[in-house]
Amino acid sequence: MRKASAKHEEAWRERLSFLPPGCLVVHGSPGKKTIRLEAYLEHPGPLRQIAGVFGGRVEKFDPDKIARRANAPRRPLRIGKTLGVIDAHGAWPAKLPRPRILLRIGSAMAFGTGEHATTAACLRFLAGAAQEFASGWTCLDLGTGSGILAIAAEKLGAEEVRGFDYDPRAVKAAQANLKLNRCRLAKITEGDLLTWRPGRERCQMVMANVFSEILRAAAPKIVRTVAPDGCLVLSGILRPQEKEVARTFRTLGMKPTTASRRGKWVTLLLRAR
Repeated sequence: MRKASAKHEEAWRERLSFLPPGCLVVHGSPGKKTIRLEAYLEHPGPLRQIAGVFGGRVEKFDPDKIARRANAPRRPLRIGKTLGVIDAHGAWPAKLPRPRILLRIGSAMAFGTGEHATTAACLRFLAGAAQEFASGWTCLDLGTGSGILAIAAEKLGAEEVRGFDYDPRAVKAAQANLKLNRCRLAKITEGDLLTWRPGRERCQMVMANVFSEILRAAAPKIVRTVAPDGCLVLSGILRPQEKEVARTFRTLGMKPTTASRRGKWVTLLLRAR
């Protein structure tokens, strides 16, 4: 890991683009002048080489410590009047108005507990779009993480929900969250968006909360899964990347209709032209 200037974030992402998908994590906060770059690999040798070239230090990854931190008590999160998110064994505060749908998420080591700007924006777009769909709508969650979006889709009325993630730990955590929320329709499996081959099915709601580089690379496949009357939600996009991502999907027939910008993150809602 190493620190760097926030204004050079895009340059660092480009320099480290040779890393496998999901191995680079960039930590930063709105208004902060620095970011922290972290690369995760199974063997320390390549990491030492990277540190030798780019600077930084190599530390042993402690999954138990990360899991304990991920499962630390979180504050309840409210998404409009419809959705609320609490810990796996938490309770909604009695002094707060109870949302219509309450999601219990034990994140373990999977990304997506609702607090992050990208996940929260996806939940808002999902809740809004669900009100427009007729009964029997379907949902595809690409890069499901903790499974929170897939769970929310089922609770919001989706008849069929499918999701996948390339990380087996995320899949395991998501499946546990499905069980925790008594989901019977949503199915989550292991899969890589870059090598994934979509079938002929089309979904009214397709969501992809992954790095923008992966969004652009998989764009043609993603677009093919959206029903003519459907919505596409894209997230995990940094502000400097918004125009390029929007342009990529616009050339494939999708029209960005709404954007949520929180801090450095952007989430786009697109519809077929």
